Amino acid sequence: MNWVCGACGYEVRRRSAQTERETAISLICFYEIEELGRVLCNVCNVVPGGVVCFFPSYDYEKLVISVWEKSGVLAKIQLKKKVLREPRRSGLADQVLTEYSDCVKRYLSWQGSLTGAVLMCVVGGKMSEGINFSDDLGRCIVMVGLPFPNINSPELKEKMNYLNANFEKDQDGRQAGQVHYENLCMKAVNQSIGRAIRHKNDYASILLLDQRYLRGNIVSKLPTWISKHLQKAERFPLLMQLLPKFFSLHKK
Repeated sequence: MNWVCGACGYEVRRRSAQTERETAISLICFYEIEELGRVLCNVCNVVPGGVVCFFPSYDYEKLVISVWEKSGVLAKIQLKKKVLREPRRSGLADQVLTEYSDCVKRYLSWQGSLTGAVLMCVVGGKMSEGINFSDDLGRCIVMVGLPFPNINSPELKEKMNYLNANFEKDQDGRQAGQVHYENLCMKAVNQSIGRAIRHKNDYASILLLDQRYLRGNIVSKLPTWISKHLQKAERFPLLMQLLPKFFSLHKK
């Protein structure tokens, strides 16, 4: 098998601190972000070469990195992988990608503690479109959350209202507008995770970190080559048991 796919029960929550209830949600959010960092740290300890981590937005990626810096998690990740981030300015993307590629190639042949690089990307950014992370550049693709488009977009609202008014609900009772909304999200997910495994001898692990990936309506929108090999794990330890076994099979 050339890939191992895992979905885990992590939840991306919005940050807010305006009321006591929202402050509690914020604390949960930060705790889960730190937990996410520990998972990525464990991933970097196991996965050789390159790890590509996709976030749903630039703002969320910025928040995550900030929390990891303050908690010390980022420093632990950097003990195993060089950390690079997708720039907002598209003109700098090629430079970052070149540095990432060079780091992966250099550290794989190096006998030190670093074993490659991890690239923090954003769904819908340049790194998720048209760039191939084949072979050692993408031994693990991590998808954090589900990148749903802005529900408050006037164009999207109009489209969803039109679909709801003119089409029947699906067999699960969901309105056509909601199905369209999910389809837009999953199209972006599939485009991002499709950056890896570019030829028949390539191999990679794909980690889908959000509890909603455990839902049937979401799984059904994943490519068949992923969904039929999907390993569902309610907790991170179960997910992490898969990776060492997978990469031990592909050691040269």
